[in-house]
Amino acid sequence: MTLPRVVVRVAEGVVSTPVGSRPLGPLPPAGAPAHEYGRALFAALLGPLWPRVLENHAGRGVELALDLPAELHDHMWEAMHDGEHPLGANPGLLVAVTRLVPSNAGPPPAVRGAPRVLFASGAKLTEQVILPGAMFLGLLRECESAGLALARVADGLTLDGLTRRCAAFEPDLVHLVAHGRPDEDGRVLVDLAGAMATPEQLVAALLAGGRRPLAVVLSVCHTARLSPASLAASLIAAGVPIVVAMDGEIAEPACRLFSKRLVRALLNGDGVAEAAAHGRRAALMGQRDPGDSDDWARPTVYTASSLPAAFQPVDPAPARAMLRMAEQLQLAQQPLYIGRRSLFDEVDALFSARRALLVACAEGDFRRLGATRLLREIGFRLLHDGHVPLLLAPRAHPTAPHSLRQVAAQVLQAVVDTCERLSLPAPPLETVACAAPSGHAQSAVRRGLRKAIAAFSASSDPLDVDDLRESLAEDLSSFALTAQSLGEPFGPHTRAVVLAEGLHLWDGALGWIAGRPPGLLDLLTPSGLGPPERPAPVIATTAESVELGLFKAERAGMAAYRFVPLAALPEDEATLGYQWVLLQPWHEQDRYKKVWVAAPGHDREMLREAFSTLEGRPAMVDYELYLVAHALASAKIFLSHDDEAAWRAYAELNRLAP
Repeated sequence: MTLPRVVVRVAEGVVSTPVGSRPLGPLPPAGAPAHEYGRALFAALLGPLWPRVLENHAGRGVELALDLPAELHDHMWEAMHDGEHPLGANPGLLVAVTRLVPSNAGPPPAVRGAPRVLFASGAKLTEQVILPGAMFLGLLRECESAGLALARVADGLTLDGLTRRCAAFEPDLVHLVAHGRPDEDGRVLVDLAGAMATPEQLVAALLAGGRRPLAVVLSVCHTARLSPASLAASLIAAGVPIVVAMDGEIAEPACRLFSKRLVRALLNGDGVAEAAAHGRRAALMGQRDPGDSDDWARPTVYTASSLPAAFQPVDPAPARAMLRMAEQLQLAQQPLYIGRRSLFDEVDALFSARRALLVACAEGDFRRLGATRLLREIGFRLLHDGHVPLLLAPRAHPTAPHSLRQVAAQVLQAVVDTCERLSLPAPPLETVACAAPSGHAQSAVRRGLRKAIAAFSASSDPLDVDDLRESLAEDLSSFALTAQSLGEPFGPHTRAVVLAEGLHLWDGALGWIAGRPPGLLDLLTPSGLGPPERPAPVIATTAESVELGLFKAERAGMAAYRFVPLAALPEDEATLGYQWVLLQPWHEQDRYKKVWVAAPGHDREMLREAFSTLEGRPAMVDYELYLVAHALASAKIFLSHDDEAAWRAYAELNRLAP
């Protein structure tokens, strides 16, 4: 649904609306108390016109689309107060405030499939001055953890780095976190890795992929309020239809609910202005006197003047179908995954770099490094890219493969299971000499294949490694061809990718060392387990092992084989990541349902010391993290709030969808 739009235009000191015109009233001085500031803005812009606006829109709400000269954008019009309530907290009327920016560009087509979201920063996200924007970024990563979008995080970006990221990823939504300052001409300059980028350079970088982003969210610190408006004007003039300037304190529930509802609206194809207004009002109506402060009014929505009020940015159906596939394959799991960004970059380059094997290897303690969750996260990303992950996650030594036959059998069993879960016809499997009989139900075909795989695995007959390599490659190629029938994002580029957990547990199944039985490593070619025309890479986690150490030394320098470290996260990255998890309600138990956030002016050193007890291990987020959060709350360093309960109560009161 879309709110009726009322355009409020100011030109040459005159306010014009569909119900009449009047001179712009006196504007409030800087630093005025929140109540006085909001009332003065309301009187200056709307005043006696407001009752007539209400007469024409006495229904469920109204969008006030402000068409203002640049110098008036410096005021926080979102804080307008009618004398009884801030407009954003009016219990009887939903009021959305957006700002129109001139643009002749038509709206881009709606995104089909999961929107691509780039979280980009010109500095390290752990820098203290960047942290407020980084926390907004963590809040908006909810779209990633809920499977609504395909997201990437990149920090410390230069202008060239941002350009390359946008060209390769072609994001639909960009959240930019950076230092910024206005120059002498009033343009915002954005600090990208120590070099100041002009709006023109920034726009060129963001559009480097040849596709206009639907929206850009700006967490640009150290700028006057006018600066995001100036940057918004540059972006919208280049064809970006929606720009959101995030400001204020993330400890404010109104800022959080505004952000969440706006991004959910973008990714679910809902009305952006209405969703943002509902989020702001849901939090404000629960406060004793929301006019006492103005942090809740700082987030600002700019839209292209040419953008229709009913614009639907995303067709959410394909993304929801993809999420159902991920759930069927047991890849979509909460909580939000943290860290390992360099490893995920390696995964993104898997096919362009023609890699056959990518191993995340722990030199020491393998426990609680999140290895299983890491493979599931990788599989989720590959699925979004139109590839089919085959997850081999034995978890313990007895269930790991211990012979070459068992390796092949587990891969083929994963093929059959995946076909069942995704409702794909099972392909014939040459390795076990089992063809799918025509005219039989798929359930019968799968039973036949499983029996053939079990018999192959249990056989004591000697195997010819070269024959097995070729037949397994053919089977994985046939499976990838079958998966193309799933439709977008699957297609001719689709590949099978084997995800193998804990290779150090695969005693007798790794091979490679002379005199020992052959195993997985003997099957690998520069195309992985697949043929050259349809590669099937292997991505694995492991602790140190003799076999892999010798294999790594032998293949050193060969681009097809890549070993990367798997270790505890650095302290700063872990501290930020843990806080991002705490922003995401993700479980039915009470401690997981709340948002936990650092209080304004908190003791940073005590916060760092508390999180250091988790040793940078990603798997600590399931239980130990919340013990730390409770302790921090007792020390008044953290605040907690049930955002989802507040929204549900508000939605029920207003008869909205949950």
